[in-house]
Amino acid sequence: MNKIRDWELIMNKKVGFVSSVIVASLLSACGGVRPDVEESDNFIDIGGIEFRKKGSTNAAILYAGVRREGWVDTFDPKFLPVLSKEIRARQVTRVFNKETGRLAFESAASAGINLSNDSNSATAAVQSNVTGKYSVFTLFDVNDFVAELNSDANKKNLALLKRYEDPRIITSIATVFDRESSKKFGALGRLSLNITNPATGNPVFNLKSEVSGDSVATLSNGTVFAYEYARLCWEKVNDKVRVATIEVDRPGLDGNCPAGTKETAADL
Repeated sequence: MNKIRDWELIMNKKVGFVSSVIVASLLSACGGVRPDVEESDNFIDIGGIEFRKKGSTNAAILYAGVRREGWVDTFDPKFLPVLSKEIRARQVTRVFNKETGRLAFESAASAGINLSNDSNSATAAVQSNVTGKYSVFTLFDVNDFVAELNSDANKKNLALLKRYEDPRIITSIATVFDRESSKKFGALGRLSLNITNPATGNPVFNLKSEVSGDSVATLSNGTVFAYEYARLCWEKVNDKVRVATIEVDRPGLDGNCPAGTKETAADL
């Protein structure tokens, strides 16, 4: 085994430069542009960002849970953090590309949401006439949200989440709404997703116009067809392990948690 290992080291040194040239050439030829996302993939391109689409219909923004790898990349939710104050998620984009429309149409149809004049038929012709809006909402007040995760209200659930090797939390969702809500979207312009959770009740997700403050729709009027999640980065302060920050976990090559923090709480 040692001889084999020595041979591998020698060969690595000899071909290292050649391999670097080949890799550099390939990257140069690609121009840094990722290939189009195909329908057979586990991800869908929304506004230039790859969102997860497998098992996403039941996903909800701010769910904490565990990434499950296998033949399908899925998310196993564990708890919805208790929020003592309102957190706002900005609407960052509306999407209309072909595959996005198809997935949104299928999700909406399964949830009984009327998107077109004839949503009972899932034909290509009907799909091309979909009139609903597919909106992406992304959590952007990271510091406030991290403070909520570390609050006493979430202490018990967070302690359970620390036991997992790679816990995640959903921070972005792609949602489709019914036609009536979509009309209001167009009329009121900029929107934000307001999330509140009274201590004695379930979380409330409400869309409001940033201009008029009028309510447009609740999240229950739509369905999530794609999502993005972030890794939890842990730190130890005064012998207490807590969430330091969250980092978006994108498909493929991705960065690590910031210096001084760990992906796995048990490593601290």
